[in-house]
Amino acid sequence: MKKGFRIFSTILLLKGLLLLAASTYGQKITFLDPSQSLGSTAPHSHTDKCAHTLIQSKIEKEMGYFGTKGFFEDWLDQKIVSRRSTPQIARIQEDRRLIPVVVHVIHTGSAEGTGTNIPQSQIIEQIRILNEDFRRLNADANRTPAEFLPVAADANIEFVLAKQDPNGLPTNGIVRLQGTKSTYDPNTDAVLIGQLSQWNPEEYMNIWVVPLVQPYIGYSSFPISDLPGLNFSPTPAIMDGVTIDYRYFGVGGSAASGSLGRTATHEVGHFFGLRHIWGDGGCGVDDFVTDTPDQDSSNSVCNSNPSKFSCGNNNMIQNYMDYTPDACMNLFTKGQVERYNVVLENSPRRITLVNNRATQDPVLVSRDLALIRITQPVDAICDLNIIPQVEVQNAGSGLISSARLDFRRNGVVIESKTFSLNLTTGATANLTFNPYLLQPGNNQIQFEITQVNGQADENAANNVKTSNPVLQGEINLPYNYNISTFPGDWVISNPDQSKTWEKSTLSLDGQSQDAVYIRHFDYEAPGQYDFFISPIIDLSKYPNAQLVFEVAHATYNQAGYQDELLISVSEDCASEFDLIDVNYQKSGVKLETSPTTLDEFIPTSNAQFRTEVFNLKEFLSLGKVRLAIISKNSYGNNIYLKNIRILPNEEFNYSLKIEEIVNPYPIGTGKHVNEIFRVTNTGNLPVSKFLFTRTTNSSTPETYIVSELNVTPEGHVDLDIAKSTSEGKNRLQFSVSEPNFDQNQQVPLTFSRFHLENTDSIAAPWRQKFDNSTNLNPWLTINPENDQASWTVLPVSNGTEPNNAARLENGSSGNSYWLGTPVFDLSKTSQASIFFDLAVGQIDADTRLSLLASKDGGLSYTLAWTAAGTELSTVSVGNANPNSPGDFARKFVNLSELAGTGNTSVRLAFVLEISGNSNSPVYLDNLELFLNANPEPVIPSEVSSILFPNPAREFFSLAFNLPVREDVTIQIISATGSIVHEVVYPGTLNQTYSFSTELFRTGLYVIRINSNSLQETKRLIIN
Repeated sequence: MKKGFRIFSTILLLKGLLLLAASTYGQKITFLDPSQSLGSTAPHSHTDKCAHTLIQSKIEKEMGYFGTKGFFEDWLDQKIVSRRSTPQIARIQEDRRLIPVVVHVIHTGSAEGTGTNIPQSQIIEQIRILNEDFRRLNADANRTPAEFLPVAADANIEFVLAKQDPNGLPTNGIVRLQGTKSTYDPNTDAVLIGQLSQWNPEEYMNIWVVPLVQPYIGYSSFPISDLPGLNFSPTPAIMDGVTIDYRYFGVGGSAASGSLGRTATHEVGHFFGLRHIWGDGGCGVDDFVTDTPDQDSSNSVCNSNPSKFSCGNNNMIQNYMDYTPDACMNLFTKGQVERYNVVLENSPRRITLVNNRATQDPVLVSRDLALIRITQPVDAICDLNIIPQVEVQNAGSGLISSARLDFRRNGVVIESKTFSLNLTTGATANLTFNPYLLQPGNNQIQFEITQVNGQADENAANNVKTSNPVLQGEINLPYNYNISTFPGDWVISNPDQSKTWEKSTLSLDGQSQDAVYIRHFDYEAPGQYDFFISPIIDLSKYPNAQLVFEVAHATYNQAGYQDELLISVSEDCASEFDLIDVNYQKSGVKLETSPTTLDEFIPTSNAQFRTEVFNLKEFLSLGKVRLAIISKNSYGNNIYLKNIRILPNEEFNYSLKIEEIVNPYPIGTGKHVNEIFRVTNTGNLPVSKFLFTRTTNSSTPETYIVSELNVTPEGHVDLDIAKSTSEGKNRLQFSVSEPNFDQNQQVPLTFSRFHLENTDSIAAPWRQKFDNSTNLNPWLTINPENDQASWTVLPVSNGTEPNNAARLENGSSGNSYWLGTPVFDLSKTSQASIFFDLAVGQIDADTRLSLLASKDGGLSYTLAWTAAGTELSTVSVGNANPNSPGDFARKFVNLSELAGTGNTSVRLAFVLEISGNSNSPVYLDNLELFLNANPEPVIPSEVSSILFPNPAREFFSLAFNLPVREDVTIQIISATGSIVHEVVYPGTLNQTYSFSTELFRTGLYVIRINSNSLQETKRLIIN
């Protein structure tokens, strides 16, 4: 059956989905779980340091329902009910259950027994502690509170360091190796740890002892169900096991003084199906065990009489599955042991651990020499002159002192040689034959062990190895691979002798094209690597060489089947290709070029291929190199390659740049729903996917995948993301990286902008002379590019009274400086205008001052007025003097387009854009908003009014100039002394009020004006 029951789709560890509205592309932005900064105190406390829930949450996000608590617990409940109704199972489990353990000590290079390379005694102590805790033989069992004694249980599980390795040879169950990092993060490195070292999780409980990043000290994978048809695992096999920080593993050696080895007890509890005793929630959240009392949260207290009361009962804080410090942990319960029983009887990769061969000493024949591998010649050779060499291992119980091996070419014995050895069980040796000159053409090479210690080998099954070396020459660049000659001058390495790279002829857009592909869709061997290896490239001749090819892949629509494509570089004809520290490694969403599918993927269009670029300059020091395009099978879907080229220079590149933030503008009210930024393709290849990261103020950076678009070279796209800003000053930082998930080294350029959100309002009309304060409030100012000092208030002495002006000086080229008004309402007027005084000396020709106007509080702006260079300057030489009124020019701008019904949130902003480094200061003063659009208004002297025209025929008007907004009462009195008209105008500042003469008879009238600051009487004649 093809892949069994596989119905769910996943892309990495995806959290959410936002659809973009702007642009013609069907764009999509998907949030990625951020990596978190993941260390030691005494006494040891588990609080927030067990990463089990972190690993579980990732699995749930990948697997949907099949990775949830509900799915597993439903299965477990059914098994418990079935088990209780079948008593003979319980009797069978009275036998001791041995679990084979292999401990992988992944250290940082320290000598054995020091630091991260912990001593063997520390490992032995940890196994002892596990056995005592799981068998309830722990010395502190007597500290279990009396009320919990009836449910305290012996799990009847014991642990033993593995006695056989995967090859059936004796072992002490300990593997030591230097890792690739100084610390490891459960968020990002769980798979890497398994890749560094792992034995078959079907046969061994793998425990990795590593330096973990703070605050984590341990984590574990969870068991899985055995439901029919569900033949995939929510926990990938490569990360199935237990990981413990070296400071909290066992006691003594490198262990922290407060560690009593209970971190491993806790994590192994997870490994066999237990959850945290408080259920990772409050009183209403369960750990699915009936005899563990409800508990509101974890416990971190340990004293002489530890106790905790919550959820209406005493809490079992002594349970190994709490976060209680080691010294106060001492029991598992019968209900927890019942879960162990179900898991060990049913769960894949758990049921096969119990009492298996690895718990027993191996049974070896006396004489058994195994051929491990052919060292030379490998599948690709650079010279016909070879020195044949093989690696052998003593797989028997007796000492091997000699062996005879035959070296054959095309079935003919070239050399039969006896080697003197001194190999104890498990020891290896490299055996070298005399140099030999291969012939051009076909060369089938075979090595065979014919005698061991002068007699026949007692196990002939591991005595023969073959290879078919191909002579690979050096190529000149540029180089285009001719797929029709497949494999031609490339070499295929197929370690498992199963499916591998082959030629395929496709119909793409109606045209026949050749491609190289590997059929992972039917490749039922997950984890297998297949190599497609290039001829030799001399980087001393081509230091900037570049591998370019096109790839097509659609992921299989279910988690756990994410195939990988890697590129590795080897020196000259070296036979080993690094599979961990590589510069190109793609899988899942990073590899796919077509939508995920449940069907076998066969591309039908060139649009389903993407150009991949791999730069070689980093490997210049290696001189002559070969490249391997490597597939790692996950039984997923097919991978296709075409148009493979190796170029002498880096002709192609992926590059993106954020050009600007379209929204929000630097000053607004915060009403924007999305943040919009413009990304331009500055490379020479189209881009369909990339990553972008946003950081707002001091928040944790958020990284998103942008996909389903097509940005051509020099093209751009506007992207929307949900608003993240808040009231006040905000710093928005955006960066884009990995266009098409390109993995050539690029430093992401961060685009940063500052933004002010403010909803303060001011009544219209208004006047701003900057005289009442030394700061600009309630006006707003900001330098959006770098948050430099912007507009300030400057005292000036160009009048008899205290006087100030707004000034911008020492602006930096490429920066803008905003001075914004509060929000004001123009909905009740049909006209509006602004006057302002401007003083500017000599400036750069491209330095520009603009007045921007917004109807929506700053959500969008239009240009109302602008001037630059000499047009902006108000003096002919030098700097403008703010103390000299003659250096100021009065400017008028008609703002009537902002007036009218609905325009309740108007905002203005003066924006000075600096160019060059030769700019004098810029001054603004006497800004005044009028509710008319008259460029030559009648303006009375201060604290007065003007009546005009007088005499009047059709209308007459009263213009005011008050120091602040005041309520003005106007009475019109006839010659007889009667008040014929009275009106109150609230908020009068600089308005002009007009009256029709049709309301009055001809004759003489008296106008009486009254406000807080103004009392006037005027005569009016109406003709």
